Amino acid sequence: MAKKSEINVLSEEFLAELYNCAINNDHLCSVVCQYMQDEFLPDRDYQMLNNALKDYYREHHMAPKFSIIKQMLVSSRAVSELLNEIKELASGADPDSIREQFEKYLKLVQFKQIFKQIDEKFKSGDKMDAVKEFEAQAQKLSKFSLAPDKFVDVAATFETRLRENKEKHEEDSKLKAVTSFYIDELDARNNGRNLRTQLSVFIAMSGVGKSHLARWIGANAAYCSGLDTLHLQFEGSANETLDAYSASIVRSPTLDYERGYVNQHTIEAFQKQVETFAGTLKVRAYSKFGKKNSTIDVRNACEEYKEAYGKYPDVLVVDSMDLLTDSSGKNWDNKSLRFMRIAVAEDLKDLAAEINAWVVATYQATIEDSEWVNNEKNVLNGYNTAECKGLQRPCTHLISLNQSDREAKEQTMRINIAKSRFFRKGEPFRICTDYEHECFFDRTRTLNLPQDD
Repeated sequence: MAKKSEINVLSEEFLAELYNCAINNDHLCSVVCQYMQDEFLPDRDYQMLNNALKDYYREHHMAPKFSIIKQMLVSSRAVSELLNEIKELASGADPDSIREQFEKYLKLVQFKQIFKQIDEKFKSGDKMDAVKEFEAQAQKLSKFSLAPDKFVDVAATFETRLRENKEKHEEDSKLKAVTSFYIDELDARNNGRNLRTQLSVFIAMSGVGKSHLARWIGANAAYCSGLDTLHLQFEGSANETLDAYSASIVRSPTLDYERGYVNQHTIEAFQKQVETFAGTLKVRAYSKFGKKNSTIDVRNACEEYKEAYGKYPDVLVVDSMDLLTDSSGKNWDNKSLRFMRIAVAEDLKDLAAEINAWVVATYQATIEDSEWVNNEKNVLNGYNTAECKGLQRPCTHLISLNQSDREAKEQTMRINIAKSRFFRKGEPFRICTDYEHECFFDRTRTLNLPQDD
């Protein structure tokens, strides 16, 4: 074995991250088993762990998981303690980042070995041969990579992918179901389909009720479906949103709650109701003064949420996405606003897939023709609002809230599904609202609406 003075061994902090990932990640496990050598490790305990990992991977072609490797090494108290230390020290680093650091280390070790061999050859007098060999070895080293093959062999990965799919399905089955829009007709059309990884954008003109809808979904997701919900408010203040949410829980007028006028009976009923809540609802508001928020702020909020609560939210509500710019950092001019909106939607869709959550976003549309708006045969879609054209492409659902002056007075509206990737769009349908009591969807009044011919 090479002396430790000849090779810089890996630090114990890095090894804790590396082996924590290798024990749980098939690709990183295969990398460690193939390239880790005893001389890279600081002591015999790590060497025993490494050999056990190799034995398991050689037989099963998969990572062992923590409980299995610990059982394999139960006879060694020192290695068992090492495994406990690894679990405690590891911070859950990204496996790709760990792999890249290990790759850099291996390249450095290999470079030192090459340099030593070439130096000896150069000193012996074979200068030209040494130069040529150095160039060849350097070129070979530059192509060395631990990254997974970009071209995946279907047959060779069949069993691995099948096992991963089974594990993912089992893991997903443990998650709470996210299947409801909390509006009867939308739920009927969705028919119980999973909304995780999906982006649903609701568009409406100013004053129609986008924020009411956002809070309706947020409150029902948390307190009816038991989901962990994060509401990011980019329009209005935090107090405004919190007061409206609080009023909605007890169906109290928001103004009464803001003034502190909630009767004791309602408070007692709320206290009993709280005990039945299985989900959580967190609100974070962003100041618009002197700053343009972007989808990077949305992503950072999700990461901070995970750091604080150990998981990503099940439902992410963004009110309102037209106040965001995308993650590219590009300065969009007024002529390019619709392209910026599309880029924002693409970022939110990617985020939904990454954190395995349902992302609900609102969008304020602009229609200056009041006659068009008051014609109840017209509905908003991705084509008749200039800055919104093309927005439907990244969205799973693009749904518009439509309301004429007459409908505003009678507290009704028409909902139009402009795009749905997985269920039929169907015809626009009408619902009743009760904003005075923070109720976006008044089921009782909606059921009593006259049926369209």
